[in-house]
Amino acid sequence: MKSVPMACAMFALVLTGPAFADGDLSRANVIDVPIEMGSNGGKMYLKPDHFEFVTGQAYKLIVTNVDKIKHELALNEMGERIFTRKIEASDAKGNLITEVKGLIREVEVGPGKTVEWFIVPVQTTGGPVEITCEIPGHLKAGMRASVVIK
Repeated sequence: MKSVPMACAMFALVLTGPAFADGDLSRANVIDVPIEMGSNGGKMYLKPDHFEFVTGQAYKLIVTNVDKIKHELALNEMGERIFTRKIEASDAKGNLITEVKGLIREVEVGPGKTVEWFIVPVQTTGGPVEITCEIPGHLKAGMRASVVIK
């Protein structure tokens, strides 16, 4: 008797077919999120120091290193909860230098340079997690920010 409802459910799925979202959600309404990396005296920072993202929304992280030394942005736990569409780096004239695709968890940014990281959060964090700079001494000097994905 249990097989009749199961068969009906399977038959309904076959008739209706899969559901598809309308359009490419990874490129729709991309929100720019500027992130500044730098130092001030003996302190190092990520600015702003708190971010909130929404699952399914496309974002472009505009990561700018205003310092005279390299820094990195490590997503840590956040990296497990996003889809990275690509990372782009351009020269001063706006010409594309490189485009990187695939599974990416951190990016180093050279002095005075900017990288654009295109992401779509796919899972909530359930509370704040940290993004950091993992270059030796930088995290201890303050290079961290909190992130919540809702």
